Formats: sequence, structure tokens, C-alpha cells
Amino acid sequence: MLNSEVLLSIKLQQQLFVDPKRMRLLRKIAESGSISQAAKNANVSYKSAWDHLEAMNSLSPMPLLERNTGGKNGGGTTLTNYAKRLLKLYDLLQETQQKAFQILQDEQIPLDSLLTATARFSLQSSARNQFFGTVKSLTQENNHCAVEIQLPHFDQPIIAFITAQSAVRLQLHLGKEVMLMIKAPWVKLFAKKPQKTCNIFTALLSYINHQNHTNEAILTLNEQLECCASLDEHSSFQQGDKLFCYIDPEQIVLLTLY
Repeated sequence: MLNSEVLLSIKLQQQLFVDPKRMRLLRKIAESGSISQAAKNANVSYKSAWDHLEAMNSLSPMPLLERNTGGKNGGGTTLTNYAKRLLKLYDLLQETQQKAFQILQDEQIPLDSLLTATARFSLQSSARNQFFGTVKSLTQENNHCAVEIQLPHFDQPIIAFITAQSAVRLQLHLGKEVMLMIKAPWVKLFAKKPQKTCNIFTALLSYINHQNHTNEAILTLNEQLECCASLDEHSSFQQGDKLFCYIDPEQIVLLTLY
């Protein structure tokens, strides 16, 4: 893997707010409780440390430092709760930025979708089927919402049933990107077309991965989309069979970015 280091700087009002040097100084203040000691530990002069802190405080929407006078140790300087949160946020942003750079090496990950890229480098799930699409329609009835989702290069939409509260919480609207997660046991296979109203797809059983008590079937839906389903050890389905696949709309988990 490419050895890379991505350094994060943040500007406010078009002026430098934080960078690695300034964040290191804040960390040293948190550790020592003293600006002068923090400057020594960070290998910068006291004047330079003070200049950095003054520049940050002049831009910060909330105070970063608290001066404590008197007391057992003669007072000192501590970080405000806002500054402590800033340190944690900076760590998260650095980690996210590093992971984002790493996906550059994987040409299978499209970079024209924030949701797709974020999910690929940030989310790990036990669900074998993870698809990405856009909301085509929203139909609300009582406390439930039917979400019609169009997948790229797939000629048939997939319907997911969620609560009306979930639709509001996910801020769903037409055209919004969503991620669908479907566990393999929720994908049902039939030799004959079942009497269902939605989410029925033709399926080619491309491959069977034999395991101890359950087998995993690799399917091609509508000759376009690869999908995984679970087969019990007594299943008579074989590789090459042409089947029908049903995905229960209530067994689809939706994720999105706010």
C-alpha cells in the first residue's frame, strides 16, 4: 500500500485557524497545563506559541483556553470544552481524510458519489448485499412509507418499506442517494414466480459456495446485478438454474448521508 501522509489545515474567514503544529500545541497544553511548558514540549519558542494561540483565539467562535490562578500548583492554563472537542474532531477529520486518499488506489470505487465513497471506506456490515441508488418515488400510507429506488444500470426499481418517521429522519426526497443493505438470508429463491406485488426478479444461479450448514448462492438478477442468497443444506437448486428471486421490502435497510 502507498505510504502517504495527508496533513489537515482548516481556515476560518480565509485565515489559518488550525494545522498540525497548532493542534500539537493544544495537546501539549492539555498534557502540561502550562503554555510555557507546552511550548518547550512542542519544540517552539514561547513567543511563537503565544502568537499561534492568539491567532487561533481571534478566529475561534468560542474560547479555547482557560486561565486558572492560584491553587495548589500556582494556577496554569487548561483547554476549554470547545478546544477539547476541536482536538477530537481534528483527529476524526485526519482519519477520514487519510481513508479518503486511500480509496484513490481502488479503481472499483466510483468517485462521483459521496455516499458510495464514504460507505466503501467507512462502513463495515455483515450484510452481504450492499447496493447504491437514488430515490425515484415516495408513497406514504398511514405510518409507513414505500420508497422506490432506482439502481444504476438496473432496469427494475427496488421497493423498500420503512416507517414515516424513518423517512423524515433520513431526509428522503426524490433523487437522493441511498444505500441498501440486504442480508443473504432475506433473499428468497423460487423455481416458479411467486405471487408477490414487488421486488420479483429473474435470477441465474451463477455459483454456489458450499459451507457447513448453509450454502451461499451467487445470483445474477435480471442479467445485470450480482446478489447473494442463503441456501439451506436441503436445497435442490443447482448452479446454472434459472430462478425467481424475491426481496421482502420490509427486510431492506436504508442508509444515507444527511
